[in-house]
Amino acid sequence: MFMEPWVQYYNGPVPYEELSSRHKILVKMDYVLTTSQVLSCIDDLFILRALIVMVVWTCSYRDVWSYYRTGVVVRWFLGECKSKSEIHRRAKKFRGKIGTVFKDFSKELERKLSGLVDYLPSSALFGKVGKLWAADSFLIEVPFGKRNKETLWKKFQLSLRQGKYKEAGKLLYQYMNCKVRRRFKGEFTKKRNRSYFGFKVFTLMSPTMIIHEIQVKLANFPDNKVGFFHSGYKVVDRGFVGKASTWLIGFPSFRRYVEFFGIFMRRYWRPYATEKDMVELFVYVIALIYNSSIYTSVLSRVPESQFVH
Repeated sequence: MFMEPWVQYYNGPVPYEELSSRHKILVKMDYVLTTSQVLSCIDDLFILRALIVMVVWTCSYRDVWSYYRTGVVVRWFLGECKSKSEIHRRAKKFRGKIGTVFKDFSKELERKLSGLVDYLPSSALFGKVGKLWAADSFLIEVPFGKRNKETLWKKFQLSLRQGKYKEAGKLLYQYMNCKVRRRFKGEFTKKRNRSYFGFKVFTLMSPTMIIHEIQVKLANFPDNKVGFFHSGYKVVDRGFVGKASTWLIGFPSFRRYVEFFGIFMRRYWRPYATEKDMVELFVYVIALIYNSSIYTSVLSRVPESQFVH
């Protein structure tokens, strides 16, 4: 009977068929981390494994230690565990490397999938068109907190521009005496008559459904100002009007996949970090899990004789 490669590869403490869906994700990710030439060469592979646990369980640094102590599969996946402070410190150090690692990993998956064209999803356009990309943006929210110095300063500046000097004086007094600062460093924006506070994630997807580039901006950053410098045409929505080398129509099945990544990201999103750089780190990890899920779903349809490692 045919068996998926990660099941054959798995040597964990619990039979695969008895694992939960989250534990099965860890098994697939362990297979990808071990067989990938890019990921297996990372100096601090432990921290990437710890971040994957955080994303899959949408938990905090401290919870990683708790799951390690109570879950044999998590313990098998991590191999070791550190304190909450140690994980946080190493994560901050790792954020400077994750962008390069992610791009190299995406290129590696692209090479592997190029040899498995017959097993790609029917919506994949690999080999059917030239250089084509799907670009999109997604809002992720964080708590905007209580009344704070940043909000008061913006209201003070608005009152000055409107000539409301008496109101501006009151706001300036409140600003000078306010001690509350916003914990999360996001921004406000409005979409479909609803206000959001947080960040905006831009993604660039290839015809094989693999995310190749990610950029995280503040929520009020306009779509048509994002800089994706990959050659070729981008399939986009109306928010990107005015951006060079874009197509607004066509390839609806291709567009659906990049929109599915937004659903995937919101499924695993929580306010992991307060600053944009650390938010970007966790978005990269979510995208890495997404790319791995696309790759393993293709592998599940490939005969064993054609596996590409």
